[in-house]
Amino acid sequence: MNAETFHRPSWLVAALACLGLAGCGSSGSSSGGPSNLQTFGNIVMFQSRTPPPPDQLPQDEDETLVCPQVVIDDGGAAIRAQSGPDSGSLRHQISILNVARECTATAGGGFNLKVGAEGRVLLGPAGSPGSYFATLNMRVLRGATVVAQRNARVGGAIASGQGGTDFTHVEDGISVPPGRGDVEIIIGLNQAGAAGPAGRRRR
Repeated sequence: MNAETFHRPSWLVAALACLGLAGCGSSGSSSGGPSNLQTFGNIVMFQSRTPPPPDQLPQDEDETLVCPQVVIDDGGAAIRAQSGPDSGSLRHQISILNVARECTATAGGGFNLKVGAEGRVLLGPAGSPGSYFATLNMRVLRGATVVAQRNARVGGAIASGQGGTDFTHVEDGISVPPGRGDVEIIIGLNQAGAAGPAGRRRR
């Protein structure tokens, strides 16, 4: 998994995962405009596709706060529905493409967390127009203890003549209390309504 770090502000990291049907594209723009990764980071930070003027950017109040990276669970980066073992039997795939997070320090050493995920639903050779969804699980762990957990339904509708559709989800207001030990943010996809993905986590 390739990763890109936004250096302004320093606490935002976005990762691009090139998965299966999703393909691997350039992170830059041929017209000199912002990349999809930069635009998604702006949405998470500023609730806008473009950042505010430099003199209106938020300032880091606590330089000691290290915002934990987002980790995608093994097996949770993409889910596929297919009727057989060969690639021609694939009906659809739902993938996580970009992830980002923002941390804001609170009193006593805790922090508030915002986590965003951007993905795509693609039809396979055996697919047909329709609505396709999965459950996006977000867990925040300190050591082996789950300090916060969120689930969200993500996906979208693919109309006739279209090959896929994008989705974006931002989970806000996650409170991480003060404590000892490293904090991890773990996200993953699974079939709608299913339990969280299991297995070794991928960094």
